[in-house]
Amino acid sequence: MAAKYELVMKELSAEIAGMRAGDQLPTEQQLAARFNVSSMTVRRALEALTHAKRIVGIRGKGTFVAEPALTKRMTLASFTESMRAAGRTARAEVLSAGIAPASADVADGLGLESAASVYTVERLRFGDDTPLSIDRSQLPAELFPNLLGNDLTGSLYEILRRRYDVHLTRASSRVAAVLPTEREAELLGITADQPCLRVVARGSLGDGRVVEVTRSIYRGDLYELLIEPEDT
Repeated sequence: MAAKYELVMKELSAEIAGMRAGDQLPTEQQLAARFNVSSMTVRRALEALTHAKRIVGIRGKGTFVAEPALTKRMTLASFTESMRAAGRTARAEVLSAGIAPASADVADGLGLESAASVYTVERLRFGDDTPLSIDRSQLPAELFPNLLGNDLTGSLYEILRRRYDVHLTRASSRVAAVLPTEREAELLGITADQPCLRVVARGSLGDGRVVEVTRSIYRGDLYELLIEPEDT
């Protein structure tokens, strides 16, 4: 016989399927009264639905139907291309952009001489009007003259192709589960205890030279990364 919380979860799951993203669910107390179970039973059902990314809780506001999770394949496809494939409109808000001598770690990662000039562009990325990630991209200044004079609210890869005839053909990525900083949580519209995905991606030229390193923080409740095995 199924546990009580599983019965509650099953019925709520069926209801959520007919609701729209952003619709609010009744409170725990209301659901407990409706199903004639304890608040603890309702809480277990809601936790299971949260883990399945069907709902999302916002502290002080309530529980809401979650946006369908967006899937990004671990390829060189840009954020803009990923959003287009998901039927969403991508845009970016530039948080900061500048040029400065590279630190030792950055210079090493980009294969540059110590203190070579590097662009750093930090952007908040949106799918439609929902903040999904914070990207911090670094590129060698010598390869991309006047990069900061371009409109950086669209696809950075598209700018590299169109303006500089640079086509990134290969990338490596490193993924980790992290908690956001207070600033990151505020920008992404989540709580500081909401798990996120940190991705460090490197884009390179056909000859293998790395010319772009981007460190991203993705919302864990709305984003998933798909890693597929290479053909053998």
